[in-house]
Amino acid sequence: MTKRLKYLVILVAMLVLGQMAQAAEVSRQMENYNRWKDLPILTLRDKSNEFWWANKLDSALVCKFILTERYNESMSRDEKNICVGAYVSIGKMYQMSLFDNQAAYRYLLKAEKLAKKEGLEMVLADQCETMAIFQAIQTDLESDFSFSPNVIKLFQKSFYRSVKSGHYRTAFFSFRNLAYYAMLHQHINDIGNEIQAFRKLEIPDSINFKPYFQELCECYFAHQQGKHQEALDRFSRLGDLLPNDDSPVTISRERYMNCVSKYEVLLSLNRDAEALQELDNAYKIIFDYKIDDAIPEVLHLILDYYASHGKDALAKEYELKYFKAKDEYINRSKFLSAEQQQFLIDFEEMGDQVKDLKTQKRIRDLVILGIGIFAVLAIGILLFLWRNYQQTKQRNVLLFKKNQELLSLEAQVREHRSEVPHEPSKYKSSPMDEPAKAELLQQLQEIMESHQEVFEEGFTLDQLARLADSNRNYVSQVINEMMGCNFNTFVNEYRIKEACRRLSDTANFGGLTIEAVGQSVGFKSRTNFAATFKKFTGMTPAAYQRLANPSNA
Repeated sequence: MTKRLKYLVILVAMLVLGQMAQAAEVSRQMENYNRWKDLPILTLRDKSNEFWWANKLDSALVCKFILTERYNESMSRDEKNICVGAYVSIGKMYQMSLFDNQAAYRYLLKAEKLAKKEGLEMVLADQCETMAIFQAIQTDLESDFSFSPNVIKLFQKSFYRSVKSGHYRTAFFSFRNLAYYAMLHQHINDIGNEIQAFRKLEIPDSINFKPYFQELCECYFAHQQGKHQEALDRFSRLGDLLPNDDSPVTISRERYMNCVSKYEVLLSLNRDAEALQELDNAYKIIFDYKIDDAIPEVLHLILDYYASHGKDALAKEYELKYFKAKDEYINRSKFLSAEQQQFLIDFEEMGDQVKDLKTQKRIRDLVILGIGIFAVLAIGILLFLWRNYQQTKQRNVLLFKKNQELLSLEAQVREHRSEVPHEPSKYKSSPMDEPAKAELLQQLQEIMESHQEVFEEGFTLDQLARLADSNRNYVSQVINEMMGCNFNTFVNEYRIKEACRRLSDTANFGGLTIEAVGQSVGFKSRTNFAATFKKFTGMTPAAYQRLANPSNA
């Protein structure tokens, strides 16, 4: 318990320093506030969009906060659309970039209340579309991507509202999300009316997404009609129609969703290998552009693919990855919620005081007040950390069980890896044929299972080749092509497996420290051992040892 308190004290000290840094950031944003607070509404709107497209989220938020403060009942309808619409924009930022669903929901509800009061149909359409996305993410995570008719209804409601109000951009994205969700859940036939309604829209040429979304509609129409090859051809041409004058965040999401849509079409054409490649393309896009909320979705699709193709071992492997990604997304959302909620409170209080007092001194006082409030919040943080510790413990139990299953299926995993087709590589001129590769792979696996030499520090590729009575080039080729990894990863997989066995075997290794266990299987340092162990199992060696030996915890 003393050690835990020590860590908590250190953590609180770090949080204090972090709060001081946050106060400095708030102070900088307050300076921006002073420069921008008197700008015209249209200028503020344009400036916030520029910041958003340049990924300067804090500055974009400041502009949006100023716009919400400008709202009053006597302003023109166009100005109300901008100022009340700023609440929706703030909700989108918290949902799509900060992954704080609590704050997002809070601002979306404010937007809905004011928009209904003022009869702002354009804002209500935008708010409805964002709430549908919110509901889709919530439902997918809670039900492991089961179909929800309520999500379909929300997107339909947003689409028709947008069309009625002439808000074509929102209509585009409402239709896109509606069709994507329906296609992903095999309900494309449920939205035939919306597809026909979109095809009949008379859209102004000034809308930058017009050619792209018209072609996208034809993609979904062709797929719905069973013309899957035509749908695939149209999806393949979509990339060239994306506008160059829009947010990189928006464009990257479109590219990712197109890959997933092509995946569904290719499955309909029984071109499964190409379909799997589209999921790989989608995975690369979400990592390159940090679309973190899409990671669980893609991993769940890969999991379903392998499960439906009888690849049980790979399905288990991706099931673990899916649970980890889902857990990380939820936890990250909660963590940012506390930090960003404080940011929101600082700015809201700042805005109220500026309106009431019109004084710069009060703004500076808010920064000092924020630091003082943190002393009280520290107690709440400690309680939160304790609860989070209990939740982490439960998650580790799940990870332990999943790792035990994966270890028991290790031979199947390797067999499936060897079946995965590989692209032509640097070994295309090698004289080795497939039977020779398979024979050498089996020999390498037997060596890794039976020779203690592989657990010695500094074990090399040359040593493995010597034990296999082969040469390093052939050994390296077989590991790369048949196992899909390099020599170090290949060896570390066996070392971590052996480490798991020794951490569980208290009778023979109970007297060894974690560092000693790591050294006994070939790792130079505890840090390297811990990092590699967590990479393969998803948890630390200490957590694994506690779960493997609960009586010693």
